[in-house]
Parts: sequence; C-alpha cells; structure tokens
Amino acid sequence: MTIRIRRSGPDDRAAILRLMAAARGDGLSPDERAERGFVQGTMDEAVLARFEAGTGVFLAEQDDRLAGFAMTSGTVDPPDGPPRRTLEAARAAVGDQRIFLYGPAAVDPSFQGRGVLTLLLRELSAQLCDRFDLGVAFVEDANRKSLAVHRHYGMTEVPGFSVGERRYHVFTFEPAQFALPEPK
Repeated sequence: MTIRIRRSGPDDRAAILRLMAAARGDGLSPDERAERGFVQGTMDEAVLARFEAGTGVFLAEQDDRLAGFAMTSGTVDPPDGPPRRTLEAARAAVGDQRIFLYGPAAVDPSFQGRGVLTLLLRELSAQLCDRFDLGVAFVEDANRKSLAVHRHYGMTEVPGFSVGERRYHVFTFEPAQFALPEPK
C-alpha cells in the first residue's frame, strides 16, 4: 500500500489533534516517554488552522488513515518559550537566513519504521525549499527517541537553550537537501 503525502485542511484537524494528543505520552513514565518519544504542548483547531494557513501542516496517509503529520510555521512573531528561543539560537548560529520552524511531528505507532517521517520531510522540504534556506527544530533533552531521529537524519545540531529546568537541542537542515529524490 502506498503512503500519500499532502497538505492538511479543515476536515483533517480532528484526526491530527487526536494523534498529537496520543503522541504526548500522557500517563507514561518519564523513561517510557523518553524511549517512545513525545510531542510537547497542546493545540486546538484554531491554532492548527493558523499552521495550515501559514507554511503548512503535512499529512501522511494510507487508505484515508492518518499515518503521521509534520507541522511547519514561519518565523514572524513566534510564541514565547521554545519556539522563540529556537529561532534565536538558530540565528545566532547561522546568521540571517530564511528560516522556517519544523515541528511538531508524529507518526502513528502502527506506521513507525516504515519511512513515514522521511516521506513527510522530503515533501515539506520540496514545497518549502524555494522560500527558505533552513528548517529548524527544537527537541527537549528528555526526548531520547526524537534526538536519535534528528541525528539519524543528519540534521545539524547548533547550541541549544534552557527554559526553566528543561534543556533543548536545536537542529537545522537545508530543505533543498531533503527535497532531493532518494538515491536508487
């Protein structure tokens, strides 16, 4: 079965929000969350609509079943906290480049290990590479799975930051590189 990537719309919001809520790992121990990976924060349909109206929310689906999503956003007036600090850290490391924020992203557990995130990264990169030089993401130090995934993709780690007791890693990537077709 083929996994299809497309941008989300209003009819997709409930499924995205359900997967995002499940991916937070509420009810798991800190070690279980670290091993499984987790998504931070919450959002509602209005916030999701703003992501969709901006650089976009990208969906992976198979037979109309949501396999995963990856959100992107521009850098104009990011919220305080990790998003704003991520942009500050990235700009300090790479200078004045055209940057978009990548994340959160989540893959349904039944689709993990099937290249869903790779497909999402390739498609969002293909659609954004003409407008942006770099994608940038933040990952909390406690999220061992997500750190391993970002490092696996060869994203560049730049100096991170802390918010309260939480330490964050900052990763950058060139969408033009991710948009390249997979080698045969």
